[in-house]
Amino acid sequence: MVKQLLQRISWDFFIRFLLFLMVAGLLFSRAILSISHLFLLIWIILAHPKNRQPQSTMTWWSILALLLTFLGCWQSPFSFKHFDLLVTWTMYPIAFFCIVRLTEPILQFLIRICQWAALAGILYALLSYCINTSGWIEAYGTGQSLPTFMDSDHVRFGIFLCGTGLITWLSDELSIRNKYIFCFILIGSILFMAVRSAWIGALILVLTLSYFSSRGTFVQRSKTILLIILLISLAILSGYILFPTIQQKWNYMAYDWQQYSFQYNRLSYSDGARRLVNSLAWETIQTNPVTGFGWSNIAPALRSAFTNQYPGEQLTFNWPFNQWLFWGLGSGSIGALLFTGWVGFPFLKGVQEKNVGIIAWTLVILASCLVESTLAFQYGVWLHAWMGAIAWRLSTKKRDTSKLNE
Repeated sequence: MVKQLLQRISWDFFIRFLLFLMVAGLLFSRAILSISHLFLLIWIILAHPKNRQPQSTMTWWSILALLLTFLGCWQSPFSFKHFDLLVTWTMYPIAFFCIVRLTEPILQFLIRICQWAALAGILYALLSYCINTSGWIEAYGTGQSLPTFMDSDHVRFGIFLCGTGLITWLSDELSIRNKYIFCFILIGSILFMAVRSAWIGALILVLTLSYFSSRGTFVQRSKTILLIILLISLAILSGYILFPTIQQKWNYMAYDWQQYSFQYNRLSYSDGARRLVNSLAWETIQTNPVTGFGWSNIAPALRSAFTNQYPGEQLTFNWPFNQWLFWGLGSGSIGALLFTGWVGFPFLKGVQEKNVGIIAWTLVILASCLVESTLAFQYGVWLHAWMGAIAWRLSTKKRDTSKLNE
C-alpha cells in the first residue's frame, strides 16, 4: 500500500510539473511548450494503464483532427514542411485524452496556473504602459498594441484571457463574489489592451453564459440578453471615454479602412494588410479550387499572387487572415468543407448535451477564425484544444451534478 501511495504521489507530481511547464512554455517558449506535450503524450500512454477513462465523442473528435491535416499533404508528398501542421495538431488528442485522466485536484491546479499566467501577462502589459505611457498611446495610433507574453502575440493572448475567464466561471473553486472580481479584472484588461478579437470573444462568452444561465421561456431569455447588450454597450462607451488606448485603436481603425485600396500596397496598415492578403488568397484559390496547393505551398502561392499584383514588391506574410481561406489554399474546397464540419461539431454536440462550456468556446474560436488563421499556428491550436477540453469537462460535471440534484 505504501508503494502504491508513493507511486501515486510521484505520478501526481510529474503531471503537475508538466502542466506548469506547459503553461510556462505558452508564455515564454514554444520549444518548451512542444517538449511538455511530448512528455504529456508519454504520460497518457503510461499513467494508470488499468484505470483508463471511457472515451467520449469529443476525444474521438480530437483524433479526427489529425486525419484532417493529411488533406493538405498529398499535393506535394515529399515536402516535410507539410507535416508541421500535423505535429501542431497533435495537441488536440493530447489535450482531450489528458483532461479525462486528470484528477479533480490536478485539474484545479491547471486552472490556477492559467489564472496566474493571465494576471502575470496583464501586469507585464500594464507596467510597459506605465513606464512609457505617451509612447504607447502614440503606438496605438499607428495600429500597434501593448507588449504581451506569447511572443507579443497580443491577439492570441487576448483570447487566452477570454478562455481563462470561461474556465474560471465554470469552475467551483472560487466563490461567486471572487469569480465576478476576477472576471471583471480580465474584461477590464481586455478593454484596456484594445485587442478587438478579445473584445468579440468576451462579448460572446458573456452573452452565451448569460443565455444558458438564465431561466424561463425564450422571450424571457431574450430580454435578459438585450439588457446585457445594453450594459455592455454602456461599458464600451465608458471605456472609449476613459481609456486612451481604446480611443487610439478606434481612430486608427477608421483611418485604416478609409485609406484602403486594392490598387495600392497597404501592408504597412493593419486592417488594410488583412483585406489585401485575403483578397489575394481568394483569387489564388480560384485557380485551383478543388484540391488546393498543399500546406507548404500556401506561402509561395500568396507571394506569387502578390508579385503579380505589385511587381517588384515582396509579401511579408505567409498566410491569409481567415482560417477558411487557409484551408482552401491548402486543401481545396473539399478540405475546407470537411474542416467546417469538424470545427463546428463541438457546438452541435454542446447544444445536444447542453454543455455550455464547449458551446461558448467554439463560438469564440469560430469568431477568431474569421479574421485570423487561428488554428494554423501553435498558440491558437493550444487555446482551442486545452481551453476547450477544460471547459468541456467542467460543463459536463456541472450538467451531471444538476441531473443528480433534480
